[in-house]
Amino acid sequence: MPSMTALPTLSGRPPLPQRPQPHERDGRQPQLGDGHPHPHTARHDVARETLTALYTAYGPLVLRTAARALRPDDRDLADDLAQDVWLDTWLHLLCGGGELHDPAGFLTTRTRRLAREQAADYGDDLALHHLTQTIGDAA
Repeated sequence: MPSMTALPTLSGRPPLPQRPQPHERDGRQPQLGDGHPHPHTARHDVARETLTALYTAYGPLVLRTAARALRPDDRDLADDLAQDVWLDTWLHLLCGGGELHDPAGFLTTRTRRLAREQAADYGDDLALHHLTQTIGDAA
């Protein structure tokens, strides 16, 4: 492919000068981050380590809590709900949620809350099931 300088100018004007790249100004090749870690990268690494430790320790608890919050035949939905809990927890950690003092309580509460939010869609059979249980329990 021909270079831009080799192409004829169609407008009759000279081509614009090219902006020098960092390595053309001082001879150094550009370095990613210039050797200093980006603060968001450090937070990302801490959040990843925390989430991995939480998943290892509490993964079965979140799945059991999700399964109990749903009908017994909704195993796939329980898996989806558990995945939503982990995604939500990941976002919480990335936003600087800090250290969790009671991880089991945090995760079970979050799982139950997400199950209730998903059941708020009244066009869904699962939501109707939860609604009838709630109304039946209240009566």
